[in-house]
Amino acid sequence: MQMKLDWLSATLSGLMIGAISIISSVSFAALVFAGPLSEHLDYGLNVALITAVVTGLFVAFGSSCRIAISLPQDRTAPILAIMVTAITAAAPADASGEHVLLSIIALIIATSLVTGISLLGLGLARAGGLMRFIPYAVLGGFFAGTGWLLVIGGLRVMSGLELATLDSMLQLADPDLLVRWLPGLALAIAILVASRFIASGIAFFTILFAALGVFFLITLNNGGTLETLGSSGWLLGPFERQVDNGYLLGLPQLLGVDHWSVVFDQWANIGTVVVISATSIMLTVSGLEMLTHRDIDINHELRVSGLANLATGLGGGMVGFHSLSISELALKLGARHRATGVIAALTAAVALFFGTELIGHIPRIVVGGLLLFIGFSFLGKWLFGSWGKLPHSEYLVIPLILFTIAAVGFIEGLILGLLAALIQFVLKYSRTTVIRYALSGKEAKSAVERNMDDDHFLVDQGPRLLVLKLQGYLFFGTTAQLSSRVKARLADASQPALRYLVLDFQAVHGIDSSAAYEFHRLRLMAEEQDFIIVMTGMPQAMRRQLRSGNIFKANAHIQEFDDLDRGLEWCEEQLLATVRTPRSAAAKTALQHLADALPAHFGLTDVLAYLSEVIFGVGDELIRQGEASRDMFFLERGDVSVYLKPASGEAFRIRQTGPGTVMGELGFYLDTPRSASVIAETAGTAYRLTTEGLNRMETEHPELAAALHRFIADLLAERLLRTTHTLERVLH
Repeated sequence: MQMKLDWLSATLSGLMIGAISIISSVSFAALVFAGPLSEHLDYGLNVALITAVVTGLFVAFGSSCRIAISLPQDRTAPILAIMVTAITAAAPADASGEHVLLSIIALIIATSLVTGISLLGLGLARAGGLMRFIPYAVLGGFFAGTGWLLVIGGLRVMSGLELATLDSMLQLADPDLLVRWLPGLALAIAILVASRFIASGIAFFTILFAALGVFFLITLNNGGTLETLGSSGWLLGPFERQVDNGYLLGLPQLLGVDHWSVVFDQWANIGTVVVISATSIMLTVSGLEMLTHRDIDINHELRVSGLANLATGLGGGMVGFHSLSISELALKLGARHRATGVIAALTAAVALFFGTELIGHIPRIVVGGLLLFIGFSFLGKWLFGSWGKLPHSEYLVIPLILFTIAAVGFIEGLILGLLAALIQFVLKYSRTTVIRYALSGKEAKSAVERNMDDDHFLVDQGPRLLVLKLQGYLFFGTTAQLSSRVKARLADASQPALRYLVLDFQAVHGIDSSAAYEFHRLRLMAEEQDFIIVMTGMPQAMRRQLRSGNIFKANAHIQEFDDLDRGLEWCEEQLLATVRTPRSAAAKTALQHLADALPAHFGLTDVLAYLSEVIFGVGDELIRQGEASRDMFFLERGDVSVYLKPASGEAFRIRQTGPGTVMGELGFYLDTPRSASVIAETAGTAYRLTTEGLNRMETEHPELAAALHRFIADLLAERLLRTTHTLERVLH
């Protein structure tokens, strides 16, 4: 029983969607084949209907969204109308109607095929996400401009005027013409208002059929007939020459026809159709995901649409793809299966083969009113609905594109909109700081843990080191900030002379040639002011780019390291080399510093009584990650490294430490398992304090134990203070 109800719902919703598809197809055909081309409107109807059938079936069977409906598109039909008008205007004065029609057929087929190939290529290359990089304001301007073209198209269908100039627009005020388009305007407004209070599909059908009934009731009661209404231009028909379905030309019949040169003249407009089609599919897919609460693969939908447009192009049809509004209506009507889309396409097929004569009896007021309704919907959503959703500077791009399209042309509006968005992007990005944070040597420290004397010396010499963490994409507008920051540091008389400038590129995404020139200026500045530029974390591609600009030519003022830690370590070694060779020769050990902190009646020998000497060789493991913390070490001689091993993966070195440092004190005092392993890099000596030794010290000499605790507390507090200062500078 439930299955029968589902099929009944699918059938009814499919028939209703099919009827909407037919009416929409008729409207777009009338939009394209308007004015002088109205004599070929019968052909245009076949073009639009075959599009509804072919793309409808492809999307119904191929889309990953079961309720997706496809039909000729309101977003691309106005551009196709522009191209058709241009071809008609450019035709020789002695060209026959058949000659012009063949050129238009070639244009329609070429547009569908190019769009199909492009969409298929984007889908196969899985490049659908690229469409998301088009600025929202630019999309809004394009679609608002499309809405304007639909409004003008609706007025053209009803009035019969070209409406290409201001004078022709003023002719709409003629009393004889007002009666032809004002009812269509009223129809569009009625559908818009009713859609706010009741379901759009119900409102659409109710008002549409009511309009048809009122039109024929008034005209026929006043003595009119279908023949007189048609001959006086109130109906789409009668068609002067009813096209036989076999006359519908496709690519195979046109390969030998010399009408393709006019197609190449429209390459920019065809490209616009491709971009709008791909972007519209992306927007539609996003909307369908929200409606169905399911993920939809945009690349799959691009491939399906590409194949559909290839098929319809080979058969002589126009561009068509998913329609969000019609798909949403299908969902509201109870569609749950692909059968709805299939039945809708087959309904259009019936109209294609048997209903052309009946379509000719549709009033132009109804068709024009429908175009006005769609156009007003576009303008309302993108021109007025975007106000408040976008920053004012971005929103202004929408009316800019709209007015340019209305006054000059669609391509010009497209180019101007992209240019405006690009200028906005450059201005905004140039105000975004390229320097994530700046640190001196007081806050920035390598992972090498040094003895207290060396550590204090590096803190004192910290102002001679400037670390700049760079971010984002570097171009002239942003790298100028970098030069200004360095110049300000060099001019600061309150600080010692700058010796090392560390530039970290780990968070940099790319660099252009103008930024490379700015780094060349920095190098010249370093040579003049005698400081060294240390570049760290630079990707290989960026290295090659800077080397090609001679930034890395042999020069003592340029150094390069794989990461920031190695660069900082090199700078520290250079600073230490100016006062000590080797650095540990005159430095006090940690135990000697501890002895200095003891009360006067205690000495180093008193401490050593509670320690045990540990002699280790290369590769010996002093501390093992995960074991209980029962001791800590005072490193007297040799170098060790601290390794961290994640739950999955190999161990990696996080720190190196040398003579005069303390190891394992945190776990020892907190009584927690070892957080890392300590492995000897060279042979050396350390002194070990165990838990038992500390307990014995606290019992036998509590004053000595208190001095030890204060020493360790001072050591940890100093580390914490430096970390706090670093965080303050980074988060500032």
